[in-house]
Amino acid sequence: MLQQAAPADRREKQEKPSAPMRVSRVSVRNFRLLRKVDIDLDCQTTVLVGRNNSGKTTLGETFTRFLQPSRLSFIAADFSTESYVDFRDAWLAYDAGEKGNARALLPTISLTVEISYSKDISEYGPLAAAIVDLDPDCTVATVRFAYSLEGGRLDDFFEGVVRDPQTGAAPSVEAVLSAIGERVPKLFERSIIAIDPNDMSNTREITLAEARSLLSVHFLRAQRGLDDEKERPKDLIGKVFQDLFDAASNADDGSAQRATANALTEAVSEIEEELGARVGSMMVDIIPALKSFGYPGLTDPGIEAATTLDVERLLADHTSIRYQGVAGISFPESYSGLGSRNLILMLLTLLSHYRDYASRGNMPGLHLVFIEEPEAHLHPQMQEVFIEQLSSIADLFPALDARAHHWWPQFAVSTHSSHVANRADFSSIRYFRVEKAEGSAQGRHADVLDLSEARGLNAEFLHQYLTLTRSDLFFADKAILVEGTSERLMVPAAIRNSEHKLGSQYVALMEVGGAYAHLFFPLLDFLGLPALIITDIDSIGPVEGKTRNAATIVHEGVSTSNATIKAWFPSEEAQAPTTLLAIAESGEIIRGNRYLAFQVPEAGAEACGRTFEDAFVLANPSSAGLTLTGDAKQDENLARDAVIDKKKSDFALRFAVEETGWQTPRYIQRGLDWLLEHAEGEVPESGGALDRKVVVR
Repeated sequence: MLQQAAPADRREKQEKPSAPMRVSRVSVRNFRLLRKVDIDLDCQTTVLVGRNNSGKTTLGETFTRFLQPSRLSFIAADFSTESYVDFRDAWLAYDAGEKGNARALLPTISLTVEISYSKDISEYGPLAAAIVDLDPDCTVATVRFAYSLEGGRLDDFFEGVVRDPQTGAAPSVEAVLSAIGERVPKLFERSIIAIDPNDMSNTREITLAEARSLLSVHFLRAQRGLDDEKERPKDLIGKVFQDLFDAASNADDGSAQRATANALTEAVSEIEEELGARVGSMMVDIIPALKSFGYPGLTDPGIEAATTLDVERLLADHTSIRYQGVAGISFPESYSGLGSRNLILMLLTLLSHYRDYASRGNMPGLHLVFIEEPEAHLHPQMQEVFIEQLSSIADLFPALDARAHHWWPQFAVSTHSSHVANRADFSSIRYFRVEKAEGSAQGRHADVLDLSEARGLNAEFLHQYLTLTRSDLFFADKAILVEGTSERLMVPAAIRNSEHKLGSQYVALMEVGGAYAHLFFPLLDFLGLPALIITDIDSIGPVEGKTRNAATIVHEGVSTSNATIKAWFPSEEAQAPTTLLAIAESGEIIRGNRYLAFQVPEAGAEACGRTFEDAFVLANPSSAGLTLTGDAKQDENLARDAVIDKKKSDFALRFAVEETGWQTPRYIQRGLDWLLEHAEGEVPESGGALDRKVVVR
């Protein structure tokens, strides 16, 4: 089940009228990592997660580039690397005289915005330019921005690209790109069309002004300069106040914001007049001194002083935040913590974006706000509050300005914070994952996964777990799911103790328990995240004095009580411990990107641990002062008795912190070897170890 019961306060917010129109889907083609991406946007807040350099920021840049008022200019490097071969294929068609086909094969960078609107909308306003259909039941409008070769410029574009004069061989991809690279920004142009959703051939060209009127896009970038006095962080605050003044100056006549702007301008004008008179007086006093140097001369005019004050520059250069102290002393902005300063800056910036948008009239169109890494400088609790309260400003800001009109912003928040990501509903998360090009093609591209489309998820459990544990699953390269406290402490130590060096990889280590690990399988599979699941074989069998099967040593067990193993091997026959030990030596413990590790005998032995502690003692008998006999059952009993009274956390801390040089139990070492050799989308060959090192977080 994907939908969760909304808290009471969230249900109340949902009772207000729904937005008359919203961006429902965004499609990007051939822009950097976004080779072919379709993203459904939430009606309020969409959270973009994924590892670094996976295309999250590129999504917002696509909008800003296409909507910029100046001439649009992409370069060859802006095209998806996987589209480079398309330039050569287009040349091959051109060389064969198929100019129509050549033009069709040329890559185009495009942004398609699908807009859903209410059937009961009273007036279309700027949306009217995007509606080309005549179907009264259609409530979708589509606008496509494209960057493609100008008409009639195909010959110019491929001029000088020829076959090898001696061999007749076609030029390579590199040769074609080298020839046409500088021509892309000169010969490609921007176009904007509205498309009939029911008939893709029915289109109408719309102007950039019409597109900008329909779609307002603002960007709130991560604040990097707040902790550097050389960056003069007050400039950031001052710039926001300048933006607020600009928005107020453009507000409707009679509004409170316009009145404030007018009053501020009038006050500066009065100061300007008085200051001008004083400066003029000073100028009169120094004219005799100037004359002594021959100025103004015979033909040069006399001089006088005029003083002008730019209210915008006053705000930008000389406005800062101060904090109330005691005894009449106030503290400068730099005395406050970075988190508080960043939060104030973000909220003021969002307010300026709102007022800029609201100044456009009663039907200002759609409003997209891209927020980049809001977690910068914010402590974890503040990060969670920010994402939870973000949608509330849609009501707060209009209330501050006493506006009767609703504001319907859509926020797209890109983040690397588990605190932000795990507070968001699963249905609003979009996971960016980088994949290699298919087949023999070169390059990489981003796939964007919508978690609301994942099948078999227990969303309520997973959301609660990820929120409580602050898991960074969405940002890791790989994952390790462990049974309990002992493994949680010992697995990082096992990695440090590994004989081979393993490379810097970001591995999310999660303690999930044997009863719950299998609930993560659908999510791991959907994300395509390589994952090692470390659990206990938990053998059970007949025990004297008990009516039901209870815990036994492995070689006396008839089944397992472990829910994860049962989910992996549903057949009762496969759940017998001795059968499981045989299966562990086969590929059946690997399912796609998942590897299931449970206890197995150490090399050259038959005894097998039932739990991590048993297995550790069997791998390191001297740690418990044991001498193993070689008899499986007897050794299993010895190992069990050696740890039966030991507290798990104390046992783990002893070997994770105090003692080193021990042998990692074979089942864990094999799992780590598999995980660290495993690349996404493939199962590595057995044997060998990579010369890398792993960082477990």
